[in-house]
Amino acid sequence: MTYEEAVNYLNETARFAKKNEPEHIKYLLERLGSPQRNLRCVHVAGTNGKGSVCAFIEAFLQEKGWTTGVFSSPHLVSVNERIRLNGRDISDDAFADACGKVKKIVKEDMAEGGNHPSFFECLFLMAMLVFHREMPDCCIIETGMGGRYDATNVLEPEISVITSISMDHMEFLGNTIEDIAAHKAGIIKPGKRVLCAEQRPEVMEVVRREASGKHAFLETVSEDNLKFNEKLGKYIDFLNSNAYDRKRVVGEFQKENMALAIRAVQLLSGTLSDEMIRRGLGHIVLPGRMEEVLPDVFVDAAHNIQGIEAFCRTAEKQFAGKKKRILFAASHKNEENSMRTVLSGLPLTEMFLELSVQNRAVNEQEFESAFEQLIKDRDENTVCFVVGSFYLAGITKKCVIRRKQDVRL
Repeated sequence: MTYEEAVNYLNETARFAKKNEPEHIKYLLERLGSPQRNLRCVHVAGTNGKGSVCAFIEAFLQEKGWTTGVFSSPHLVSVNERIRLNGRDISDDAFADACGKVKKIVKEDMAEGGNHPSFFECLFLMAMLVFHREMPDCCIIETGMGGRYDATNVLEPEISVITSISMDHMEFLGNTIEDIAAHKAGIIKPGKRVLCAEQRPEVMEVVRREASGKHAFLETVSEDNLKFNEKLGKYIDFLNSNAYDRKRVVGEFQKENMALAIRAVQLLSGTLSDEMIRRGLGHIVLPGRMEEVLPDVFVDAAHNIQGIEAFCRTAEKQFAGKKKRILFAASHKNEENSMRTVLSGLPLTEMFLELSVQNRAVNEQEFESAFEQLIKDRDENTVCFVVGSFYLAGITKKCVIRRKQDVRL
């Protein structure tokens, strides 16, 4: 199987395959030789911040000299982004090889009456094959949606991490914050450690009940109980102005994500010095999280009301006094009006453009026209933002890549 054939197969899978029960994913893993069995893992669930926590853990462990594997989603430009080894996306050849092996056992299983795994589930199976072959010191695994019934929940992680929980994917996870919390808390494993960001009381009650029922060791992590409040602020400042040759903006909410990651790494590997943290932050990249893709043009994948509120707090603080232009498209229709209302309250907004989303996508020609309008005729006191979904962040980055290629030609 070539890389192009692998990508086409997965894209075709996305058009028809539905989510499976974790038991079926475990069965498919058995047919692959149970590649997950001897992997040392950290499992990360939550509504916001999962990807950032994974990236922080990855960077800090590498500073400790550990080899790492990361499985995360979604991707912004290339599907290879979802499977990383030692901070690098896997190669096209490794991607194609893993996909060919998964396709083979899926075909055999379907001939016996089994269901085809979803796009996400296929990639998870592929990641387990890649990690089994390389056997990194630690695999950092991000859930897809929810947790309890997610394909990744077949793992037996050393530590489970639960990031900030808010209302999201209500059509699948439930209409109350308690329902959603119950899905996320489902990743807690009997007798194992779980780190949880400080949450609303009703959310913490659900998490504590789950941990207690499984005799798990629950630790609530916040800036305060880690005594990192002052340090975390300095780390964030360092991350905003480090060795990179371009400006980056990291939201205040990343303090909590960093605190979770620091504590996870401490539990895994012992002491994590300030210098190790600073070195790790010196090369970390958080794609789609207040990422500057052109001078004073930022993309942020905030896709729910909590994320949009955090985005606005950061934009207001980091760019106080600057005129702001926003290109917005909501991936979740149930929160679209609320997200629009919060964004429209951002001070000094001089332009607000909005695109419609159909089947989690926007029309590319409409996007390019709106993006050109967003960035043209702006002065040095103007900052532009593209916000509303991971898909929007991805299409923006692809557009910018094409623009740069055209300039070189």
